Amino acid sequence: MRDFRIICLTPAATADPSIAIAAARAGAWGVLDLELALDATAAAAAVLRVDRLGRAPFGVKFDGRRTAFLDAVTRVLPERARLVVLTPGDEAELGEHVRRLHGLGVEVLLEATSVAEADLGTRLGADGLIAKGHEAAGRVGDETTFILLQRLLTSAGLPVWAQGGIGLHTAAAAYAAGAAGIVLDAQLLLIRESPLSRAACDAVGRMDGSETALHQCGGESWRLYERSGLQPCDDLRRAAGGTASLRQEIAARCGWDDPRRQLLVLGQDAAFAAPLARSFRTVSGVIEGMRQAIEAHIAAAKALRPLDENGPLARAHGTRYPIVQGPMTRVSDTAAFAFEVARGGGLPFLALALMRAPEARVLLEETRRALGERSWGVGILGFVPLELRQEQLEVVREFRPPFALIAGGRPDQAIALERDGIATFLHVPSPGLLKLFLESGSRRFVFEGRECGGHVGPRSSFVLWNTMVDTILESLPADRVADCHVLFAAGIHDALSASMVAALAAPLAERGARIGVLLGTAYLFTEEAVATGAIVEGFQKSAVRCERTVLLETGPGHSTRCVDTAFAGTFESERRRLLAEGRSPEEIRNALEALNLGRLRIASKGVDRNPDYGRLPGAAKLLPLPAEAQEIEGMYMIGQVAALRHATCTIEALHREVSVAGSERLARLDAPGLARVPPARAERPSDIAIIGIGCLLPKAPGLAAYWENILNKVDAITEVPGDRWDWRSYFDPDPRARDKIYSRWGGFLDDVPFDPMRYGMPPNSLPSIEPVQLLTLEVARAAL
Repeated sequence: MRDFRIICLTPAATADPSIAIAAARAGAWGVLDLELALDATAAAAAVLRVDRLGRAPFGVKFDGRRTAFLDAVTRVLPERARLVVLTPGDEAELGEHVRRLHGLGVEVLLEATSVAEADLGTRLGADGLIAKGHEAAGRVGDETTFILLQRLLTSAGLPVWAQGGIGLHTAAAAYAAGAAGIVLDAQLLLIRESPLSRAACDAVGRMDGSETALHQCGGESWRLYERSGLQPCDDLRRAAGGTASLRQEIAARCGWDDPRRQLLVLGQDAAFAAPLARSFRTVSGVIEGMRQAIEAHIAAAKALRPLDENGPLARAHGTRYPIVQGPMTRVSDTAAFAFEVARGGGLPFLALALMRAPEARVLLEETRRALGERSWGVGILGFVPLELRQEQLEVVREFRPPFALIAGGRPDQAIALERDGIATFLHVPSPGLLKLFLESGSRRFVFEGRECGGHVGPRSSFVLWNTMVDTILESLPADRVADCHVLFAAGIHDALSASMVAALAAPLAERGARIGVLLGTAYLFTEEAVATGAIVEGFQKSAVRCERTVLLETGPGHSTRCVDTAFAGTFESERRRLLAEGRSPEEIRNALEALNLGRLRIASKGVDRNPDYGRLPGAAKLLPLPAEAQEIEGMYMIGQVAALRHATCTIEALHREVSVAGSERLARLDAPGLARVPPARAERPSDIAIIGIGCLLPKAPGLAAYWENILNKVDAITEVPGDRWDWRSYFDPDPRARDKIYSRWGGFLDDVPFDPMRYGMPPNSLPSIEPVQLLTLEVARAAL
């Protein structure tokens, strides 16, 4: 049995330790987040308050760069402060702090947003790492939690906690991956112990995961809450354009009182706060809910093995594995590649992209002939011009492939194809759209996270998948969930990633939904991809060498993920030049899209347009480029998972690794050992003396009268007194009567004399004061 520990962070930049206190009392690690704290004295006082009121071991988080602040507070850490979380800073100075903290018996975790930062933690001798993903609040890196957790678990050699995108379902995925625990922060902002103002709570309560943005300066990226027209974000951009530290500017401007005046340090997973608060109410409730969800998810996933060979979705598809090869523009456009995917037990999809009817007709004819009775499908872009889409649909109806997949499509488009006998999946990028699609009768979905290659959506896989699972469970009756066919996509490529998906999708599988995975980038590493001409050898070499991906943004909401190559640098230089010239957003978008034109074909097929085509007789339409030119000019669309793969394999081996090995990995998992922080040594209870009692109750203006009423069994319930209001105007004995009350009884206080001068209050202030406050003063005076 493996211990699995939950860390609960207090809201950034507030000295309120309530959440840490409640978490410590509930047996989790309550951690006071001082990363953005500015006042060392107030910070130390907050630490002592957690110690005094938490009555259990707890932790503190520090900015590793602010060594003076770190030194001031850590030197007064109480004995029960057994955990310190550090962000990266100067290696020598941090090393000294780690050695001193270890000498005090304090466990040290380093927050890592990249493999490089994780390596720093190893060199420092940290006891563990926090894999903080791109979707998390505050300082983040490029890689999402789903990807970064996989990378650190397979390379770091230290226990790893997962932070970013953690909900009831993805917590189980983190456990399945082998994480040491999870970190909760924004998820706790709406529970009873939260110190947030009403305005901040309202903002968080409306979130669906799309309301944050990155602010970047000096090599750092910070994720913050952002909506159009928010002044604090605009001010931060102007300040970050100068020489000031982005971190310092955020620390000076963040808070939780008024989103119109302050920056809110929030991640995409703040969208989980409202449903968690509704379900569990308190910190301890959320912690226990997480523990129970992990246990239930893992047990169900082990029992059902939803991604195993010949699983429910595989049987529905007529394939050996519940694996779909996603349509990839300029890659999955050959019948030979589709055949190899099908022969390897998967469901291949051709990418029609911008093909005109004649070209599409040839491709579908070749594919039908090559695959025979095997299952296959076509991928369609729902947002292409209407005329082109109609052309493509006519060809699709002519050949009637068993399956279709529409990216950027609508339910009516899918329903039209379903009527023709073509089972159709829809890409769905948000929970709001999923609700609409479910209401429209759609039941086949692809949920693809931001980690994917090519055009990306706003939400990371963890955030998207967690919200989509919840949306299906909430929107459909339990017996109708079985109608759903769900494909999870982005970042899936091996047994580890597949077992994580199986764990988080377990509630859907329990209700009979057919669960599968859609792979894209992983196929670029297969031998058949090159052998069949889907891609040239140079593309595969770039994929194998890839250590990081970049996003090429042509405009807001329009980004393409690709390998960090020479063209990526060319693109970024051009974008900056256009911005410096003051070009309009539309001009910039058009110029950058023109720059991208044909770049994917150069990368995948090694050819470019022939400038002489149509001008000189007999000139070929496309010309091959030498390998060096391909590498310089090509745009290699690829997902973040490329950094996890460094060798090629066969399609059959890939499928078996994802499906069979992933299911076997799940079967070997121990039942969760959901650790509680060991209690501190027992302390003698405090001596408490009751020195007075006061009360104001119906028919009992004081303690003596109340006691007499108890002894004499006096019934204090009466009809509503006439001097309060006339109950006859509102009463109706029928409970179903509209705009009426059906009870005329209650308990009512008699008049209470109140002398404002006794409390130094001007008599003319009484009408402006809530009567309950005045009565409380009288009760307290009587007691004391």
